[in-house]
Amino acid sequence: MREIFTALDGVVDGLHVAAATAVRGRGTFWPGPLDPQTLAVSSVGLAAASAEEFARRTGRRRRTVTARLPEVIATFGSISRLRIDGRPVAGFAPCSGFFPTADGWLRTHANYPHHRARLFDALDIDDDAALAPALAQLSSLEAESRIIRAGGVAAAVRDEAEWRRDATTTPGPWIHVHPHSTDVSSRTMAPRASRGPWRAAPPPRDAALPLKGIRVVSLTRVIAGPTAAKFLAALGADVLRIDPPALPELLGQHLDTDLGVRCTSRDLSSPASAAEFAEALDSADVLLTGYRPGSLTALGLGSAQIRERFPPLVHVELSAWEPSGPRAGQRGFDSIVQAATGVASHYGKHDDDGWRPGALPVQALDHATGYGMAAAACALLASVRAGHARLSLERTARVLLDAEHPHREEDGEAGLDSPTRSVTLSSARGTITCVPAPVRVDGRRPPVTPPIEC
Repeated sequence: MREIFTALDGVVDGLHVAAATAVRGRGTFWPGPLDPQTLAVSSVGLAAASAEEFARRTGRRRRTVTARLPEVIATFGSISRLRIDGRPVAGFAPCSGFFPTADGWLRTHANYPHHRARLFDALDIDDDAALAPALAQLSSLEAESRIIRAGGVAAAVRDEAEWRRDATTTPGPWIHVHPHSTDVSSRTMAPRASRGPWRAAPPPRDAALPLKGIRVVSLTRVIAGPTAAKFLAALGADVLRIDPPALPELLGQHLDTDLGVRCTSRDLSSPASAAEFAEALDSADVLLTGYRPGSLTALGLGSAQIRERFPPLVHVELSAWEPSGPRAGQRGFDSIVQAATGVASHYGKHDDDGWRPGALPVQALDHATGYGMAAAACALLASVRAGHARLSLERTARVLLDAEHPHREEDGEAGLDSPTRSVTLSSARGTITCVPAPVRVDGRRPPVTPPIEC
């Protein structure tokens, strides 16, 4: 997908050339109406090429950073391969899914307890069994509106034409990137004091890894942002993830995406925690944020505030929806964006009960956007400039919908079995079998470590 390969050429000239060849291997794994496989290959290729370019431009020993197609495929479906003490993790919660309404279909998301509570409040119900009957009495748009007003997460299932008609603005680039004039070359190469949250010994890192010495703070949740953090950690970065104590991450997602990442919780509205967090950012190189637009502003962590307070930082920001679109500022997840943009309609099927929407074989919008975030961070670091980059799941959905679809099921190709590329680790939460980041340095997979609870 050329739009992805060329997304950062304005930061690192000609990066698309290396990005197009960074993923090695052939085969069709996900035939269907759209082409998530090329989306996966393109996004991982861009991230790998950006990391390699950072090492080259900053005078580090030249390393080749590549990926292999089976490993890319495996990591995009990594949550399905995760095992904790030999047991698989739960998938979507009972109240997360497609439900028929009075005039169509609605996609809900209630994996997190607080979103389930808001869904129930919106519909005035008190148990899972009441959800389907309540939605069947409402139109899709009325149900969507009620749930969103209550702070829940849902989307009426639209077809692609409806979504394009409602999108009132011309789409910008896949990655909105704005380098600043601040030269950070002395910062990223010089030793720094280990203060605040960095006091603990860093995770062990191979000295040959291209991002060793880079510090990353992650205020991201779910899949996309943590995927970026996981990739950067695999290449040697010291990554610190901070979650609010009242809203812990789901255990499966934590163990799947936080490999090699330091994980802690802090209430950033507390003056003491806010001061400690500012200390962490003072000696960090990259900040990843993935909360709903505007939600961090009250904490002094909006994008404009970050640039003013911490000018040397590379700040990469994620949202579910395009900030200029009709859903700007709303909550969203990969599955919700699929429903709203027409992706779910493309995967719909007829059975004995009629038509129902479907889904991509993996949560490709999340994963691809996460690798785009990692690529943007590495490219800005390679340019030895601070800067800001922004991505959205909705914009990634547009890339997928705009692309050619060469692997349609009706072509008769069933698709290869999805490969397994797992490792088994001992962690604070038990023995985990998980899929590491799909990256190789000089042809070898970097060492894999479990999440570091701190």
